[in-house]
Amino acid sequence: MKKTLVALLVASAATSVNAAEVFKADDVSVDFYGQLRQSVKFTDESNTDAKIDQGSSRVGVNVVYNAVEEGLDVIGKVEYRVDEDWELRQHYIGMSTEYGVMTYGKHSPLYDDVYGAIYAYEYDLAPYRGGLDNNFWQSSAIKYQLELGKSWVKAQYNLAENNENAELFELYVGSSYDALSLHIGGASMSDKTAGDIDSTYFEATAEYALTDKGVVGITYAYNKDKNKVNSTKEESDGFHLGAKYKVASKTSLYGGAQFINGKKEAADITNLYLGAEYMFAKWARTYVEYNFNDTDGQDDVNNLAIGARVYW
Repeated sequence: MKKTLVALLVASAATSVNAAEVFKADDVSVDFYGQLRQSVKFTDESNTDAKIDQGSSRVGVNVVYNAVEEGLDVIGKVEYRVDEDWELRQHYIGMSTEYGVMTYGKHSPLYDDVYGAIYAYEYDLAPYRGGLDNNFWQSSAIKYQLELGKSWVKAQYNLAENNENAELFELYVGSSYDALSLHIGGASMSDKTAGDIDSTYFEATAEYALTDKGVVGITYAYNKDKNKVNSTKEESDGFHLGAKYKVASKTSLYGGAQFINGKKEAADITNLYLGAEYMFAKWARTYVEYNFNDTDGQDDVNNLAIGARVYW
């Protein structure tokens, strides 16, 4: 089967490096992929004991059907979170042509796929906040992706369905020039499922690759939540600086500083993280990560995590 754009995008969406091909014919392939995540977390936060956390372990299946005569690929994906009660994370179908990839169904939001220059495993602050974080999974979304050489465009719209869902529109563009990668975009959400909250998000990210040794980057993120019922507003500017560097063949160090300048009713936050990663192979790694968090109106907190992940 020819290797098309959709095959690359589906593999990327799976965040897997070693998906197992469980079925293949001339025009169909089925891949089984997953991630197992486990960590032990310690904190000096009052009345909080150490705990073992399985994070967002997941398993899924990708299907690609090559419809040669129609000049397109038909794709499908289903993914579950591994927990005592398995939870559906993503479920969609779609198609790919030379004009891009379009899918519809339950998706993760683009603001999480695109993310930013943030390299922590455990203790990072997401660049998006507020209403976007509270309405993460987009159950009725239409997603479009297009790659043009070293540039790309991504857009997603989540249907409100008579206010059963939060209505969301997102658009991002990105490109790379030698070692420099850039992307910019944002999201607008109207949540009338239980109240009336409008959320606005904008981000701009620049990352510079340090040959094959690592990366350094910065993200600016703007967030605003306006609650029309309570007449309240939260607004913030976020600056996220991060870096990762390979110090040995299988060992990398990473760290970052995140500064949230809260406006209106939002708090100021300083969040720092520093970690070391050891990769046994491309499908398995372990790490240790330290975090310091200073949030206005709360006690400072020190955190430590020791974790491991397995990918297939």
